[in-house]
Amino acid sequence: MRSLTAKIFLSFFLFLSIDIYSEETITWGGYTISAKSKDKDLFPNFNALKEKMAPMQYQLVEAMDKPYLLSPRGLASTGQTKSIVVAFDKERITGGKLGDVCLWQYTITAQVILFELEGMNVLQTHPVGRSRNYVEQDVSSCTTEKRDKERDKFRFCQIFLGLETDENYSKAEVQNNCNNITLINSGNGLMKEIGYVVSNLGISEKKNIRFAGIGNISITDRARAILSGKEDFISHPFFTNESGFDEQSYKDWISQYIAKTISSTLSVPLVVPFAGSVGGKVQLKYSDGTAIDLTLPELDYSFDIAIRGFAKSLMDETPKREAWVYGSYITMDFGGLISKQSSKVKNGYVLETVKGDFINDWREFDNSIKELVKEYAKQIEKTERKWIPQQTNMKYKEGKRYFEYIKETLEQVK
Repeated sequence: MRSLTAKIFLSFFLFLSIDIYSEETITWGGYTISAKSKDKDLFPNFNALKEKMAPMQYQLVEAMDKPYLLSPRGLASTGQTKSIVVAFDKERITGGKLGDVCLWQYTITAQVILFELEGMNVLQTHPVGRSRNYVEQDVSSCTTEKRDKERDKFRFCQIFLGLETDENYSKAEVQNNCNNITLINSGNGLMKEIGYVVSNLGISEKKNIRFAGIGNISITDRARAILSGKEDFISHPFFTNESGFDEQSYKDWISQYIAKTISSTLSVPLVVPFAGSVGGKVQLKYSDGTAIDLTLPELDYSFDIAIRGFAKSLMDETPKREAWVYGSYITMDFGGLISKQSSKVKNGYVLETVKGDFINDWREFDNSIKELVKEYAKQIEKTERKWIPQQTNMKYKEGKRYFEYIKETLEQVK
């Protein structure tokens, strides 16, 4: 009996040992940005915060359950063949005076990249990012030049940490809810979003790797005119600079949001255009100054998006209240080089407000697009009979085939 018990215990121990040691070790490269000198100046707040955030990010990821082991870059080699980096591609503050208030939007985005160390080829990319609006009643400093730069850093710090205490802004608040904060006191911010993506990466080997992502983004002449301030609208305040409407920044936002939403809904990696890439390569720089050149994948399948237009209409009103509909209209093509499936999609986002209150139309149009993209991603997961004829130019059976084609194709890139 003792011999049998010993054999069972030994077998269990060997099974456990094999299971532990069969886990692949992945190198953690941490936070990176584009290595181009002109791009480094585009990340002033990230650069000021990375010494605080990067170690916390590793601490968080290390503590999470993962299907692999993680080894910090720079330790003695243990045979790792793959590495993970978080490549930040955009830090942006846009806005200004709008009505009687000052409205700023803070945005920071990145891509979680899994790549092979030998050939420096990208194997997976997962877009992550956060955006947050701040309204200030004091308009005396409502310009980029006069805006409080220390408060900018504090707001980005809170975006990373998932905290919202800006209304209490002071030197003490910066110390308590940024500089001296620990993981246990942080909220659901960008850091935890990154941690979730990293910990859920599938790192198993594949013989035939397929890649899907965002391809071409286009804006029709009418949509561009509206975004630029025509048809009784102002130029989009979050995507306007000294030269007027910044079309490329708007396209970057659209591609990032669509990729992130579909990727997170279906748990599938999607490639988005990487700022600073040239000839299919992007150069990234680690915190110690070391630069690496990664080869970006060519897309086998892509979402090609056309922004067709916007419309605002009064749906209902009473003596005290109003209900406005903000319409957004997009064409979504998906497929490979040989053929693509196409669908026009639309959404009517309803805003109820007190009559006479100031409305930021572009915030509501952005909400309309966000709502549309979320619903579109849900249809890929499971099509709804009523949604397709109401929100697309297709009948139910045609729409069902369209979304099933996307779902089946994306299964090949997981």
